[in-house]
Amino acid sequence: MKEIIIQNVHSISGISVFIIGLLQIILKKGGRKHKILGQIYLYTWLILLISGISLGGAFLSTVGIFGFYFVLTGSRIAKFKNKSITIFDKTIISSAILTALYMLYFSCTLYLKDQISFAIIFFVFGSIFLYTTTQDFFKYVLNKPLTKQTYGKLDWYFEHFIRMYISFIAALTAFASVQNVFNNNTLNFLLPTVIGTLFINFATKNYKKKLLKNSTQ
Repeated sequence: MKEIIIQNVHSISGISVFIIGLLQIILKKGGRKHKILGQIYLYTWLILLISGISLGGAFLSTVGIFGFYFVLTGSRIAKFKNKSITIFDKTIISSAILTALYMLYFSCTLYLKDQISFAIIFFVFGSIFLYTTTQDFFKYVLNKPLTKQTYGKLDWYFEHFIRMYISFIAALTAFASVQNVFNNNTLNFLLPTVIGTLFINFATKNYKKKLLKNSTQ
């Protein structure tokens, strides 16, 4: 009975994350409505993560942690914009680096056990996670960014929406895996990432054009 309740909570929160995430992509950015939906999206993602971990399964739990990191840091970056972050944020970033390293370690153990598909999945997600968390550690914890700010004072804006998009992709990835959408384990995990990355690049270029147009008016 308890497991059925958790499954229902997980399903409802997953559907809610998808709907709210889609609305955030489609609707106008900024303003009170966007902020409220963003907060609902964050806490719904938290419920999705907790219920997913409760149901068990290292793979989906890892994807959940991966996705929640991006929605949490994306939300915090939007809140603080270019201000200094808190001890809480620094702790989250440091913990996430350890999680990323564990994902890569787990990838190696899976490879040695001849579980190639899951080894590839963990390696890809672990590498992306380690790259992002390392960048975050140098930028926000050590205050020594490894890359220059591309957008100046609007750097936070691009970081915010890219991280939110990544969290949305992670939710779609988990759904594709559970429902076996592509009838292939590796494709279920990696194809949403490939498609999502292409979409993020398209959206970034689109926003850059809009900002450039507004700045010249």
